[in-house]
Amino acid sequence: MNKDYTEAEARMQFYADTIGVHPPSRLLSEDGAPAPELLNFCVRYGASLDWIFLGDVRRMIRDSYEVARQG
Repeated sequence: MNKDYTEAEARMQFYADTIGVHPPSRLLSEDGAPAPELLNFCVRYGASLDWIFLGDVRRMIRDSYEVARQG
């Protein structure tokens, strides 16, 4: 069964556009795991894999809350 990643690609592009950077060139590696460039993008810019793949924003909300509490 092939999964449609159109929405995930759109969320990744939206995130990149919002912060003014180029998105990773791909979501997945040949083995079906998240591509290294996507993982690096998430680490570098704070994007959430849960949000990119599933549309779940809870992790990003929690992270933003923690940053605000510390600042």
